[in-house]
Amino acid sequence: LELIARARRFIYAESQYFSSRRIAEAIAGRLEQTDGPEVVLVNPVTAHGWLEPIAMDTARARLFEALRRLDRHGRLRLYHPVTAGGEAIYVHAKLMVVDDEVLHVGSSNMNNRSMRLDTECDVTIDASLEGNAQAAVGIARIRSSLLAEHLDVAPDRIDDVFSRTGSLIRTVESLRSPGRSLIPYRVPNLQDVEKWLADNEVLDPDGPGEMLENLTQGKLLRGLRRRLRRLRSGGARKRR
Repeated sequence: LELIARARRFIYAESQYFSSRRIAEAIAGRLEQTDGPEVVLVNPVTAHGWLEPIAMDTARARLFEALRRLDRHGRLRLYHPVTAGGEAIYVHAKLMVVDDEVLHVGSSNMNNRSMRLDTECDVTIDASLEGNAQAAVGIARIRSSLLAEHLDVAPDRIDDVFSRTGSLIRTVESLRSPGRSLIPYRVPNLQDVEKWLADNEVLDPDGPGEMLENLTQGKLLRGLRRRLRRLRSGGARKRR
């Protein structure tokens, strides 16, 4: 959350899941800012197992659709990696790069359980700290090599396009191609039961206490709904 708040130019993250309302609300706050950072997320097409896709994929769809509506400046993208034959590559990484200045990597996913319920171990390398300035080159190299792997190009090609565009999103979009690449996320149609499970975080609680709470609170989107209402009311005032 602190890294999302401090980002100036971009946030690049790979995660097995994207279902944390606190992380989504932090991203929403940055997307609403005129000069906020770009946010590029890489997820698997779907979670593994029979239960996790219901919990994690449905929550992701609900959160992303809300964020998409708040993204008036077009600074949010979510992609999936695929092979040359178009088959989904499962993403099990848990990492984030901020402004080529910070590398955060470990065992925590972008889901509620990792924020508080599970035991996680992460490490952050921050090039802005005294004596760490030399780490910025290595952090940028890691970010370029990850994108190069997904887009099936050389890291130098990533660096060249990024230096010209100054935009992580435009870099990805200009280098996406048929075959091995990154494909944009598409919000699926959700059944009513799946929506209810996601909105009430039945399968992805914040902590032990929430596992026993009333299941009719609709917590997943409560913060984003407030932002969406403000956005709609602001648009209505402008029309009047």
